[in-house]
Formats: sequence, structure tokens, C-alpha cells
Amino acid sequence: MRFIKITSPANPLIKETLKIKEKRMRYRHEAFLIEGQHLLEAALAASSVEIKRVFFTEGFLSKKEGQRLLRQISKRDIQLIETSKHILSRLADTETPQGIIATVSIKPIGLEEIRFRDVPSLAICDGIQDPGNLGAIIRISDVAGADAVIILPGTCDVFMPKTIRATAGSLFNIPIVYSEIDALIGYLRDRNIRLYSSDAHAKALIYESDFRQPVAIAFGNEAHGVSEPMLKNAAAVFKIPIIGKAESLNVAMAASICLYEVVRQRSD
Repeated sequence: MRFIKITSPANPLIKETLKIKEKRMRYRHEAFLIEGQHLLEAALAASSVEIKRVFFTEGFLSKKEGQRLLRQISKRDIQLIETSKHILSRLADTETPQGIIATVSIKPIGLEEIRFRDVPSLAICDGIQDPGNLGAIIRISDVAGADAVIILPGTCDVFMPKTIRATAGSLFNIPIVYSEIDALIGYLRDRNIRLYSSDAHAKALIYESDFRQPVAIAFGNEAHGVSEPMLKNAAAVFKIPIIGKAESLNVAMAASICLYEVVRQRSD
């Protein structure tokens, strides 16, 4: 297993990686950072992900699981770099880094490139602001078998460290597609995909909706809900009934209920 060793924070590769962490080079290089063994293993298993560079500590290399993972990485055209705990902690976003960080990129796709496995099912993030909520919605969309997650303007950065961690690797399993609202509305209309919007003030309940047909469900901003253009273009708007005393549902929880209602209906 071949790798280089860097111990100086002034090294150009370290400086470049710090810029990626600070977002100054993310879009130019289409690169972001992932931390930990689990996320790296998920990235390795995904065909849409390019792993460009992997940093690890001597402590990570000393572990059997670390050696196994690094040997697996070394079989690919990926640069391996051993560095100090101090430098790795500067590159990391977590307080207690696991000893391994990678620079990766995902090839972006457009609406026209979405491939449906069966009856279309899409999750739409319309102004989601909390990175934990966004990551959780991506994760549940993957778990529930949605075909893609559509990101509309006003939604927070998919590649923020907290968002990435909240996806638990699902970021690498399901297509993430950026779109403007008008383009998305036209796309759905052309393909006869029915747009639903979840809204706490709707009169209809989620159980009255027919999700056995091609559907796209919009989940809105934590404070203001789904945007007006999406509500106006929705074929139907529904709410999740609240039986207890809580005022509302977290948007990620609501997405879980909605996407599994799709699964339930299609399983009958």
C-alpha cells in the first residue's frame, strides 16, 4: 500500500483542502469533505461518487479495520495521505474525528437524467433551512425507495458537513437534483407526475391522497411551509393529522410519514 506523508499545515494539499472545507473552492472543484469510516465506505460503494484524496492518521492505520479500508482504497486511483492528528482535526468538522477524511465529488444530474425504477416517486425540498432536516429527508427518501430528491432554491447546502452526516451515507445512494420551480413544474406536467404538497393548514388528510400513481411530494420551509408557487401548482394539498397536544411535526418526521404512506399504498 503506497501513500505519502504530510506533517506541515503549510503544504499546498492541506491548504487546498482547508479551502474546500471553508467552501471557497467547493463549486469550482465540485468537491466536498466527508469524515469517518462509514461515510467513506458508502462513497466507495457508489458509482456516482469520485473519491479524489484520502487523509488518515497513524492511529487509524494501526487499526485492523483501518488497514482493511485503506487497502481497499489503495486498489483505486485515489491519493492516500498520512497526516498528523493536529492537521486532521483542522480538516475535520467534528470535535472527535475518527482519523480519516476524504475529498469527494458527485457528478450532478439534471431533471431529464432521473431514471425511474417503477412508478415514479420524488421528494421535493422547498426551502428547507436546517441541515439536519435536509440530511434526514435525503436519508428517508433513500430508505423509502424514492427515485430522487429535488432541491429547490432557498434550501440549505446539501454539502454542509451536518447535512452530509445526517444522510448517513444516503447522499451517495439517491440522485440529488437541483431545479428552479418553473422547470420542475413543467417537468412533472410533461410526465404526468402528480404534485402533492404537505401543508399544516390543509383540509384534506394524507390518507385521502392516492400515491399509487406517479407522485412528487413537496416538503416546505420549517417556519413558512411550502412556497406559494408550489402550493398553487399542486394537484392536491394534504396535512398529517395531529392527535396529541404537540403543535406540529418536524419536517423530516413529516417526510418520513409521507414517503412511507407511499410505500404502504403501493404495497397493498
